[in-house]
Amino acid sequence: MYRKYLFILLLFLSIFAFSQADNSKILFTINNQPVFAEEFIRVYNKNIELIQDDSQKDIENYLQLYINYKLKLSEAYLEKLDEKDTYKNELSKYTKQLQTSFLTDKNTEDKLVLEAYDRTKKEVNVSHILIRLEKDDNDTTEVYNKIQKLRIPLLNENIDSLIKKYHNGNDVIVENLGYFSAFKMIYKFENVAYDTKVGQVSKPFRTGFGYHILKVNDKRVSLGEVNVGHIMAYKKNLGAREKIYSLYDSINKGANFESLARKHSEDKNTSFNGGRLRPFSSGELNSVEFEKMAFSLNSFNNISIPVETRLGWHIIKLYSRSEIKPLEDIKSILKNKIKRSSRSSIISNSFYQMLLEKYNVSYNNEHLKYFDSIINDEFFSDSWEIPENFDEDKLLVQIRDNKYSFIDFVTYIQENQASKNLNNTTTNELYKDFLNKNLLSVYKLNLETDNKDYRLILKEYKEGLLLFDLMQEKIWGVASNDSIKLNEFYQSNKLKYTSFDQDRGEVISDYQDFLENKWIDELKKNNTIKINKKLFKQIKKSLNR
Repeated sequence: MYRKYLFILLLFLSIFAFSQADNSKILFTINNQPVFAEEFIRVYNKNIELIQDDSQKDIENYLQLYINYKLKLSEAYLEKLDEKDTYKNELSKYTKQLQTSFLTDKNTEDKLVLEAYDRTKKEVNVSHILIRLEKDDNDTTEVYNKIQKLRIPLLNENIDSLIKKYHNGNDVIVENLGYFSAFKMIYKFENVAYDTKVGQVSKPFRTGFGYHILKVNDKRVSLGEVNVGHIMAYKKNLGAREKIYSLYDSINKGANFESLARKHSEDKNTSFNGGRLRPFSSGELNSVEFEKMAFSLNSFNNISIPVETRLGWHIIKLYSRSEIKPLEDIKSILKNKIKRSSRSSIISNSFYQMLLEKYNVSYNNEHLKYFDSIINDEFFSDSWEIPENFDEDKLLVQIRDNKYSFIDFVTYIQENQASKNLNNTTTNELYKDFLNKNLLSVYKLNLETDNKDYRLILKEYKEGLLLFDLMQEKIWGVASNDSIKLNEFYQSNKLKYTSFDQDRGEVISDYQDFLENKWIDELKKNNTIKINKKLFKQIKKSLNR
């Protein structure tokens, strides 16, 4: 029943704040408050294609709608609706949400989304060797040389023979990973896999697990996604092979796959559901044999022959296959995957690098040498005392107009050492955390003045929220709650309707329009509106309307 007003509200939600211009650019004023031509033109051009009603596309009518909107907004501020606690609370919640979306490097995020999408369309088949290292192990020469010598065997020998020679399942891992695409491996591993040519072995590279080398066996267009079910018998159980072949024989004789899965499948995570798995793509199940068989099924309801994996024996049934969806359909999914993966650190680092450049500061600070000299083991055992000659007020760094002294840095470390487990952290790392925290704080504090996009979105939400509250108070609440007035309106216009109960929604909607038009007439009488007709004529001509 609010449909007509909601249309107008949506129409003007894209109103933006503009810099001050000279008086010749003022299109109209309401009680001497200016509305600039630039604002009107931008909103008109932005919304004109969304308008269904041809009469509202007419620029003369559009100007009147725009004036009506500004009158309502002026009334909302006059009634101090922006000072209500409910308004402030709602605006505060939205502001926090909006800020979060601006605390990122969108250009880097977009590049990672495009890269990830491109990789989902291609699959790479990889064998690799890993020699494990602890994360904080810096003496890596011996391990590096050892894995370097394995490059030629990995290039020339069969992976199965290499597994027999070197794989011990502990500090040395040798395996064929099969096909995979984006997000199936840690990002650094994925990058090397996609950057290495087919038939070649990569140079040694280090991740949090240790040193790797990998061989790219093949690259292919993605097979998309499959939705299958399976019946499983665990290898560890005696007679697993015989059991699965007996079930396969029953299916060939007409037994129902799903019924057999419920009764006999030993995968209790899927048996209750007739054996059905969630859809998956290559590399997602960590079972080359299972995936190979699943993707070899081509037709709906195809049933595989029994297939052996490292866990057991399976019969697989195909329910559906799907191709990679267009980017716009899965863009939000890719963004969420990026936020949950190691890629997120790339965006975060890029964002903070942008802030460093914006505020002309650096992670390199000459004063850190002094802190290296005074912070010792006692500091992390809560027995450290500030040296007698410690200059608390000495400037450590300045971000915009915000100055941070030596004592600010020391206080930060002391307050955060328990939560951050700082015992093995260097002074440089501590300073980086300290600087990042304060860079973010200053950026958020000045976001509305510094970032035009943020300012415009926040302004449109502020105005939309105010207008919603105003309409609820002046129109919607009155029309819905005053049954006597509503009935009087119906009686005066009953020829337009079938019976009151049947057409109640339409009656309320029409009564809202009646109240709103009456209210706008009052606003026009009670406010002084001056239009720069000469300027409007020029605008009308320039827009060819």
